[in-house]
Amino acid sequence: MKTPLYREALSHSWQFAKEHKILWVFGLFSVFLGQMGILELLSKVGMSASGRPIHLVWSSWFTFGKELLSGTAQMKLPLDGWLWFVSLMVVLVGFGLLLIFVSVVSQGALIKAAAVSVKHKKLPNAGEEWHVGVEHFWRMFFINLIKKVAYCLMALPVGYVAWKLMFSNGVGLSLLFLLVFVIAAFVGMVISFLAIYAAGYVVVEEYSFGEAWAAAWKLFTGHWLVSFEVGLITLLMNLVLALAVLFGMMILFLPTLISWAIVNVTGSLSLWFVGLMVGVGLNALFIMLVASVFSVFIISTWTYLFMKMHKTGVKSRVMHYFGK
Repeated sequence: MKTPLYREALSHSWQFAKEHKILWVFGLFSVFLGQMGILELLSKVGMSASGRPIHLVWSSWFTFGKELLSGTAQMKLPLDGWLWFVSLMVVLVGFGLLLIFVSVVSQGALIKAAAVSVKHKKLPNAGEEWHVGVEHFWRMFFINLIKKVAYCLMALPVGYVAWKLMFSNGVGLSLLFLLVFVIAAFVGMVISFLAIYAAGYVVVEEYSFGEAWAAAWKLFTGHWLVSFEVGLITLLMNLVLALAVLFGMMILFLPTLISWAIVNVTGSLSLWFVGLMVGVGLNALFIMLVASVFSVFIISTWTYLFMKMHKTGVKSRVMHYFGK
């Protein structure tokens, strides 16, 4: 079993993301699936811990859907109006399905591209990796679906206890909330790691869906401490990135602030509107760029470590530090 490869993995992944800009497109679409690692889980569980149980959220969406259908049924439109309305709904649903397809394929393509760069030391071919993503679409789709459903199930008890805690501040209930939160976060993190490894086995090793999950469990049990260490590293990197993005957004809003200062002197509201649009546009492009590059970087990091764990094994940093 090799010594920790975290620095090598991060260095390789950064060079990979920086040099292969064509893959940023895949990175942008893969963002819609959520990031590989524990950030998505903690955000969902954390939102549930804010005090609104997830079943109330589902109830709100159900009520909204029912009201929407009721309002649609009461609409008095001519035949051509209904045709336009139905066409619009079909286009929106089709766009949503297309987005899901492209996002799943992009994630698979990035995993394959990262694996090629590690295994063969050669430049990835975006066209070939895209076709690999298409070939593995259904297995990757269900891996992501299982992960999403598991996250919701983990958030459900946390949100319920948090909701109860809003009406009672007893010590016992507070301890119960802490226990439920820790258990949900732990189980969710394990599922997150299993999904990452299962995706690696599907795309890189061509395992079937069931074989991939079984192999992922075996790999995790042999590298459980490594998994949590890497998860913590990526979480800390997300926090640093969030601060950097916040600082960048403040700088990019300078045109808006300048236009606001000029408006106070000239009274030209049109200039304020132009400055606002420029600021919003620059920030949108900035966030999309950062999210794309970081998604490529994170997927490459996990793929690099997956391949090393699968082939030779990786030693935990903690175990290495204590000489075990």
